[in-house]
Amino acid sequence: MTFLDELGGVPTVDKVHNLLYDKLLSHPWLKGFFVNFERWHLIEQQTEFMSDLFGRPPMYAGRAPMRAHQHIFITEEIFMLRHEMLFKSLDEANISAEHKEHWLKLDLGMKAAIVKQSVDECEPLYKTGDLIVVPKPPGFS
Repeated sequence: MTFLDELGGVPTVDKVHNLLYDKLLSHPWLKGFFVNFERWHLIEQQTEFMSDLFGRPPMYAGRAPMRAHQHIFITEEIFMLRHEMLFKSLDEANISAEHKEHWLKLDLGMKAAIVKQSVDECEPLYKTGDLIVVPKPPGFS
């Protein structure tokens, strides 16, 4: 039995991601990273990627985490804010403590591929592409 099976399959992963993106897309700072992206597409991509990681036969056809985020300036603070939202989403979806711990460990395993120390580490996805840099809102702590 795979971790995905233990969780309850793709519908459970999708439920967690719906809860997560509700939080991300309403957050005063993090929502800025998702401008011009469709909510359904973000959830679908995240669910496909994680379902494969959790043991489903490979179906995800998108970029690996490092390449998918190479144009986005994601600091440790931003990554950990998102990670805390994932923790809350897993709680809301009634994921067991054991499964939540494993999911969060896998999530933290992607930090090195995504987090950057400076915007100079970012690269556009395409030659004419823009970088995504979202300044911290004034007064946000």
